[in-house]
Amino acid sequence: MVVYYKEADCEQVKRLSKNIEVHKWHGEHIKCKRFFGNYGLDILDYIDAEEKYFIIHCDYKKNKICKPLIYPGFKYIAVSKLAGESFKELTGLDYEVIYNPVSIDIPNAKKKEGLHIVCAMRMSGEKGGWRVDKFSEEMDKRGIKYDLTIYTNKTKKINFKSKNVIIKEPKLDLTKEMKEASFLLAPSDHEAFGLSVCESLTLGTPVIITDLPAYREIGCNEENSIFLDMYLSNIDEVIDKVVKGIPQFTYTPPKSNWGKYLDNKKQYNPDKIVEVKVLKRYTDVFLKKKLEKYKITNQTEKMPISRAAYLEAKGLVEW
Repeated sequence: MVVYYKEADCEQVKRLSKNIEVHKWHGEHIKCKRFFGNYGLDILDYIDAEEKYFIIHCDYKKNKICKPLIYPGFKYIAVSKLAGESFKELTGLDYEVIYNPVSIDIPNAKKKEGLHIVCAMRMSGEKGGWRVDKFSEEMDKRGIKYDLTIYTNKTKKINFKSKNVIIKEPKLDLTKEMKEASFLLAPSDHEAFGLSVCESLTLGTPVIITDLPAYREIGCNEENSIFLDMYLSNIDEVIDKVVKGIPQFTYTPPKSNWGKYLDNKKQYNPDKIVEVKVLKRYTDVFLKKKLEKYKITNQTEKMPISRAAYLEAKGLVEW
């Protein structure tokens, strides 16, 4: 499988390139057996695929901003039954459910002493930012000792007054932080899957969430979750449960069936050597030398495919 992008975070590309081939799309035509896409597919005119699939990852009935996109000749894959049914109800088209794969390396970390809550989402209306604010306010009123660390760069109009709330820049991998935390807080208005919730439970960390059908579908229940009412009518009960804590539980994420679409005969090798053209002059720490632009030297350089993908995302090379 190959991932193509027009714009990407270079650190995300670096992370992905350890396991999968990643290319910046330069307008070339792509021939493949199967094509998977979502959002606006302006690349379609350049795709020659035997089969084309659109990924449904939205609860269209609840999310009034996103509208179902229909493409002739496409088949549809939903990340949950909830997402698929909302799509089918609005379009009349059938779908197949394939849950998001949850495969994470569980870090060697222990729970921190005290009450530590982690939140990893933009603080927008549909993600329940105001609930996070109100939750911290109610915790403060009761004089509870805790800290709430929010990893986001999108707080919008919410100004957290609590000294117990810590805002940090987003990170690509929060498994260690979630493993060490007492709870993950995710009080969204609607979700089609809830990947961070699924990851947190997989790590053995219970969650504080709104009672959404998607959360129930991925295995959230009273043994591993504390359910917050949409309008916070049960805030007293929720805080009592948070302070008391949740006993150790077992959790298995929903089985993903993506393997049926992948060619496991071909193995990706991140150390495979490829040739690149240098676009900007820079010092390469891997090659241990200064590199000049290809237009000047007319020479290519060789490096591992995973490093080439990372440097291409930074705009330094093209391969």
